[in-house]
Amino acid sequence: MTISRRDILKIFGLAGAASAVQGASSVAQAQGQTLTLTILHTNDTHDHLEPTTISGKDASGKDFTVQYGGVARIKTAIDTLKQGAINPVVLDAGDVFTGTIYGMIYKGLADLAYMEAFGVQAQTIGNHEFDNGPKQLADYAKNATFPVVSANVDVSGEPLLKDLIKKSTILEIAGQKVGIVGVTTPETPITSSPGDTVKFLDPLTTVQAEVDRLRSSGITKIILLSHIGYLADLELAKKLKGVGVVVGGHSHTPLGKLDGNGLPKSEGEYPTVVRDANGKNVLVMQSWEWGKLYGRMRITLSADGTPVFWKGENTPVTAAYKVDTRLAATLRAFTIPVDGFRKNIVGEAKVRLNGDRADVRKRETNLSNLIADANLWKTQKFGTTISLQNGGGVRASIEAGTVTQGQLIDVQPFGNTLFVMDVTGSELRAALENGVSQWEAGAGRFAHVSGLKYTFDLAQKAGSRITDVQVGTIKDGFKPLNLTAVYKIVTNNFVAAGGDGFDSLKNAKGARIDTYLPDYSVMTEYFQFLKSADPKVEGRITILNEPKA
Repeated sequence: MTISRRDILKIFGLAGAASAVQGASSVAQAQGQTLTLTILHTNDTHDHLEPTTISGKDASGKDFTVQYGGVARIKTAIDTLKQGAINPVVLDAGDVFTGTIYGMIYKGLADLAYMEAFGVQAQTIGNHEFDNGPKQLADYAKNATFPVVSANVDVSGEPLLKDLIKKSTILEIAGQKVGIVGVTTPETPITSSPGDTVKFLDPLTTVQAEVDRLRSSGITKIILLSHIGYLADLELAKKLKGVGVVVGGHSHTPLGKLDGNGLPKSEGEYPTVVRDANGKNVLVMQSWEWGKLYGRMRITLSADGTPVFWKGENTPVTAAYKVDTRLAATLRAFTIPVDGFRKNIVGEAKVRLNGDRADVRKRETNLSNLIADANLWKTQKFGTTISLQNGGGVRASIEAGTVTQGQLIDVQPFGNTLFVMDVTGSELRAALENGVSQWEAGAGRFAHVSGLKYTFDLAQKAGSRITDVQVGTIKDGFKPLNLTAVYKIVTNNFVAAGGDGFDSLKNAKGARIDTYLPDYSVMTEYFQFLKSADPKVEGRITILNEPKA
């Protein structure tokens, strides 16, 4: 099946839709005066075209099942939120790629179609936009009718992207020019695969330089479209001069008053207000993940671009929003070719398999153990005795019951392969130190293991947190790690290449073999072997001095 992105846009009849919604106000406002606009925004959608189903127990102990997101409902939510909005502007803060079977098969094609349907007017680049190298992002950007921006991503050395990514763009809103500057996490070379031709520069200096350029041309209203994470946004906003609003992503942070079954605990105010280097207000916003929430913030900017009024909320996208029939129909068109594959039953889960982001990046979970065990099981013929899985490679949970191929791909959507390598005990210990070095930030490098147990102490500085490592043996049970011994381990090709900061594995001098076995395929085989999976949290990872919530 070969379908171009332009063909998809024709299906929707929406090519050029993004530019059509600009300048919605009937009352023109001269440059240099106040401006009121309504920012509608999302981030980290990660190929989640279908609704996300969440099950659990409510405050009274009753079972519930609820759905959030899904492109057909998001479109209705956007249309509804635009009603009565003053000068609506639709923005996306990146990480559109990677997360479900749709991304694996359509390589961003389906995502582009829906971003166009939503009327997105500007988008920044997320780190996962580089998961398949520069080409996929280039195909996406060259067919998008909206600009893709990032001030700190230098693509001058990459021919595929050279003319496609700009530092900023200018939107005409109610007769005034508004600058939209982008910024992308400088850790992208660690967490993704941009290659050597794309450079990631310092966010502060590059963003400030672009803001200064815009302001020198008379553009005083400036929005930063950011993909560096909520806490990093707060720190950056305090150091910048001349940015009034930060619309963020990357950290999947829920903000504001969130009330509903299955919604997470808020991690801050929506918006969070900080003061910039000049002592002026900056509004920092983010909308969790996967289109489950959609942000709406009405803001009045003074003549110099400082927010003087704001009001809004993160709106849950639930069944309260009817599906948009047109988008629902096009989603079925995307779904039909893959339905048979994704619905293939591979086994059963006796318990819920926990792949929740907040857990897999900070502690042992039963699903992460299952994945590590599966990889070790599959590579026994290579002589592996230890398995290491990065938490960032576990992207979804699986509810108890029948497990399908599509669910396994949702859990491991990157298409990584199993990588067998020889490492010394000291190299392995360094890898574990890296895994816990950014525990506080919930980084994807957190290491899950099989054939190994380890303990780390959060009272110690990063780089000196591992206090004990025990290696499993067939005859003698667990024994202390020998720093000079050589161990044969299995991980994924991303980690083996130094992804997520695993430099000790990248630089290891021992034998290295890429098995070219896709991780989700190995999980499929393991489920078929087990028939029914009932993994436990077994104490493989012990945390000392964990801060209380």
